[in-house]
Amino acid sequence: MKKIILGTIAIFLTTILVQFKVYATGGFSVSTQNITLHPGESTSFTITASNSAGKIDLSSSDTNIASIDTNTVFLDLNSENITVTANNIGSTIISITTTSDFATYDEEILENQSYIVTVNVVEEPQPDDNPQDTNIIDDQSEQDNTKTFNDAINTPNTGDNSRTDDGSNQIILSSIIGAFFIIIFFTVFCLYRHMKKTH
Repeated sequence: MKKIILGTIAIFLTTILVQFKVYATGGFSVSTQNITLHPGESTSFTITASNSAGKIDLSSSDTNIASIDTNTVFLDLNSENITVTANNIGSTIISITTTSDFATYDEEILENQSYIVTVNVVEEPQPDDNPQDTNIIDDQSEQDNTKTFNDAINTPNTGDNSRTDDGSNQIILSSIIGAFFIIIFFTVFCLYRHMKKTH
């Protein structure tokens, strides 16, 4: 009787756990969504892979306005800096898209996930004859940039740049199911002990 009960428990748990697969969160992120430059200036942004690896394609919708230093990066749990160079006044969009071989380390394919970075190239301000007015404008511009940067940091990312919600839900679900099976196992074990004592 003892062997039958233990064998039944082992078969039951093995069957359930083999069918249940837990996926860890994974994907990639981009350090910014908006860039403003003057013609001739350059800056960079960062692409970071988390629990994932693979090839990512990049492109600028108008290279006459702004160009990038590479059209492809390969990430493997690391980061890559992309340099943007402003060429002419206007706006362009840099598209960042995963390819078919980009996946998490749990082999979850993340193909065609995209971010966009908007690049605005604006005319350089002309020097003012009144230095005092120029200082006031520069101070105001610095305050506005600081406020924009702080707002960007404090604003939760709820757009396309969030790629890990499904993984978090799967981890929570796995914890609940794991606890459920532990309770079942404990209950069967107690019944077995009780039957053993009564016999």
